[in-house]
Amino acid sequence: MMNLRHLAVFHAVARLGSLSRAGQELHVTQPALSRELRAFEQRLGVRLFDRHPRGMRLTEPGRLLAGYADRLFAIEAEASAAMSAAASARRGRLAIGASNTVGTYVLPAILASFRRDQPEVDIALHVDNTQHVAEGVADMRYLVGFIEGPLHVDGLTAALFRTDVIVPVVAAALPDGRTHADLPLLLREPGSGTRELIDERIATTPMAQAPVMEFSNTEALKQAVIHGGGVAWLPRIAITGELERGQLRIFGAQSLQITRELRLITRRNAYLPPVAEAFIDAAMRGV
Repeated sequence: MMNLRHLAVFHAVARLGSLSRAGQELHVTQPALSRELRAFEQRLGVRLFDRHPRGMRLTEPGRLLAGYADRLFAIEAEASAAMSAAASARRGRLAIGASNTVGTYVLPAILASFRRDQPEVDIALHVDNTQHVAEGVADMRYLVGFIEGPLHVDGLTAALFRTDVIVPVVAAALPDGRTHADLPLLLREPGSGTRELIDERIATTPMAQAPVMEFSNTEALKQAVIHGGGVAWLPRIAITGELERGQLRIFGAQSLQITRELRLITRRNAYLPPVAEAFIDAAMRGV
């Protein structure tokens, strides 16, 4: 195999044209460089330089090897620069998993701000339910996850990210005489953190016996409520506009509202690259 130290010596001499200048760049004495070059030529079985009083001239095999050395050390310099950028959180790939509320209504603004500060970072956001996001962080598909319900996956750590309120709402045009008992329930699918919290809240009430229609994302659920499909618990952050425009109204007693924690999750004791650390810091600061 080719000795890369010898190749670096050869490359310096080929670029600079003399042993003395190459020795100054590499901080090696001229006799030591001369010995390394001879050992390299012997190993390759070719002469790389013609020695002249005014310097070193490449032979034909030397010119051929110099072309390869130029490309190799250019790649080495590029790799070094890439590692430096990654170490300073300026470059890298960031895969993020987020449950519906966080991924749709909270993270887009944070990601846009982060991307302006770190334009060379590649970002992929995957929106799914809480259970799937937690599983994705555990099996390393995502470096960072955001969930809005209880955590049931081992090996993860969770930190409070935001608090959120889920409120029961119906279409604003729904007659006032309707009660929870005679309204269908519009719910997220099993595995959703929101669904788990709502099931716990209504488990001992007559509402638990109401017919259920399931939706896999919050926007579809919201549209069904707006069109009079029933009662649903929706994050207040997701319905601010609809409440202001009179499309939805909060339904029932305040006791039916649910305050929940939105949490940031990572794998326990896992290495996080600088780009992930920088993003977590930005997300926790809300910028």
